[in-house]
Amino acid sequence: MRKTTTTMMAALCMAPLMAASLQDIANNLPVAPRVSGQKLEIPSVPGAEVRFLGADYEQIIRNGGNIVKPLADTQVKVSFVVSRDGEEVVSRDYDVTVPGMLPAVADANPAPKVVPALLNWVGSTGSYTLGKEVTLSASPELAPTLAAELEEMLGCKVTFVTPGEKADITLGICNSLILDKEGYTLDITPDKGIVIAATTETGLYWGTRSVLQMLQQGKGAVPCGRALDIPRYQVRSFLLDVGRLPIPMSYVKDVVKYMAWFKMNDLHIHLNDNYIFHEQYVDAGEDPFVKSYAAFRLESDMVGENGTRLTADDLSYTKDEFRDLIRFAKERGVNIIPEFDTPAHALSFTRVRPDLIYKSKNKRGCEMLDATNPETLKFVEKVFDEYLLPDKGRKAVFSGCEVMHVGADEFHGDAEHYRAYADALLKMVQSKGYTPRIWGSLNTKKGTTPVHAKGVQMNLWNGGWAKAWDSIKQGYDVINTNDGALYIVPFAPYYRMDARHKWVHEHWRVNRIADETVPTGHPQLLGAAFGIWNDMIDQRYVGYSAYDIWHMFSNSVDVLAGKMWGSDDSTTSYEAHKLLLSSINQIPGLNPRSLWKNGASYICHPSALPCEIAQPCMGPDYHLSMELMLTEAPTPGEEQVLLKGESGVFCAALSDGTIGFRRSDSMEFSFNCKLPVGERVKLELIGTPGSTQLLLNGKPAGQCTLTRFHRNPEGLINTFVLPLEVIGSSFTGKVYTLEVKHTTPAGPTKDPNLK
Repeated sequence: MRKTTTTMMAALCMAPLMAASLQDIANNLPVAPRVSGQKLEIPSVPGAEVRFLGADYEQIIRNGGNIVKPLADTQVKVSFVVSRDGEEVVSRDYDVTVPGMLPAVADANPAPKVVPALLNWVGSTGSYTLGKEVTLSASPELAPTLAAELEEMLGCKVTFVTPGEKADITLGICNSLILDKEGYTLDITPDKGIVIAATTETGLYWGTRSVLQMLQQGKGAVPCGRALDIPRYQVRSFLLDVGRLPIPMSYVKDVVKYMAWFKMNDLHIHLNDNYIFHEQYVDAGEDPFVKSYAAFRLESDMVGENGTRLTADDLSYTKDEFRDLIRFAKERGVNIIPEFDTPAHALSFTRVRPDLIYKSKNKRGCEMLDATNPETLKFVEKVFDEYLLPDKGRKAVFSGCEVMHVGADEFHGDAEHYRAYADALLKMVQSKGYTPRIWGSLNTKKGTTPVHAKGVQMNLWNGGWAKAWDSIKQGYDVINTNDGALYIVPFAPYYRMDARHKWVHEHWRVNRIADETVPTGHPQLLGAAFGIWNDMIDQRYVGYSAYDIWHMFSNSVDVLAGKMWGSDDSTTSYEAHKLLLSSINQIPGLNPRSLWKNGASYICHPSALPCEIAQPCMGPDYHLSMELMLTEAPTPGEEQVLLKGESGVFCAALSDGTIGFRRSDSMEFSFNCKLPVGERVKLELIGTPGSTQLLLNGKPAGQCTLTRFHRNPEGLINTFVLPLEVIGSSFTGKVYTLEVKHTTPAGPTKDPNLK
């Protein structure tokens, strides 16, 4: 009787469970809120099988649920796969606490405030202060850079000591399961100083970023305590579109430095593209194949039978420059992800091989390669091989890059044609030893042709083109790059994440992709990326430069970096976060706005021309005043350069004889007026973010216009960073005096699209 009663009661209790959907069961598992042993306890559900899927901190709760203890109690998000009767679903995230190894200390130092925040901090008491003489023990790879940063930041002198000797700062490689490739520990004590340990040089470098931020806030002092810091996501990415906006290599390196300060580790460089609004030319009766702007930004040997070079004519990076960028970035923990975009966005390719244009009535068809023609893949592979394979007896240009992006977005042709092309492209890149990455497109391009997925990374950029769960089930590793949340198109009325930083800080989550939610620790969710796309080129170009978009990039990095490295849950308000940022934003070795100290000035009286003054470039706001005389009329077609430097040239006469300047991004501006011959003139140039004005003898002179794209002066952004290396490098005349000074601190260029 007792056995029958027990069986009946069990059946009654199971009835609601058996009636519930499998997803409801998965989202209501009896998960213990605190881990008590060396392994995560897998919840049990009658009638269903439950297995561990993953954890956001997979270094702490590893495959199979094994536990590696952190320093302090740590909340970890875990998820499970639940199956029943051939059906399988993934659960929601569950929060579990993994106990730490160290007890809290009474009256201990609170956790230092750094960005991204430290995962674990067990404070002690007291602090460690660096003096004017600092000793450093580190590898030859890290020591020189760190020493230069410390000397710039603190005004100290750094001396290297051999490993094993006592030092103020010690960096050392160790063995540790929990640290993986990027994690590090930090131990600060009065007797041992600052000790950073990691399993790799990258982990050590990330540790120095936190220490430098702490030193900057403490003016050379750091609180004593121990820290454990590991990333939650392996891909923390920023995409920079250099294919449509010419961006100098020096700027790209500044981007790397800024990303590294906040432990962002993935710089995706979109190397080719074109003006996408070809219909503006078509509707006007003009041919976009001839008219639309396009660029392939790398040096290439490829030349078409028609004589067209693949390499852009305005600005390009040599192969050695790109090799150096990869090295430079890797030393700072940043992986370079080069992208060649085909079969669409490929006008630079179709101009070299017009015979390979996809047959289409689409007004944007001129930019699309023929995905059905076997010769297309051969041509594209030849371009890829120039960079993926050894080059003329040297290592491959992209040697050091683990990932190669194959583009493949927004192809407006047949779905099966697209799928076959994408499949072949992915396999081709993978066969050459690189991990391929691709833009998600398979929900729009549905079909029966299989597209290779194993070992392929996918940017999920739009929920219509590719859905998160579909892509995961197809086998892709995914990166949240959702356009609505993470895109910036400078000076456009659309895609303006830079106008919503507060919303991003408070609400955006890595695992929320368009309208889908993926468990935070899903093993196929690699991380996230935000991007700057320079759509506003050609007929929509307003004259902006890389300088004018720096704040759009930089003000986004700090907001997103913390969530890509650490927790989605903001523990501080947006206002408090930005206040913290203001105390750590003096990044050693970085001066992207070319600022001199406020109120700084320079005066020169050249005795002869050319005169090398070797002054750094000066960014807005500035006021230049020159007394000069042009003694001979300029020869038509020849320039007369007054000022020259890394940022460009300021010309007494452009090739058409008018006063103007050409920036290092190749964009040229004319004031549409000329210097008088044989007359002593006072010339003034007033530079502010977004505007450069010319005065002759105290009066406004000329109206500045862009000499490319037939751009009218209305609304023109003509920011110019003043070059000050050489005066009069090709000027026929005399310069009596030059004076330049900063007038006010520089601010961001105003954007009429942001109210």
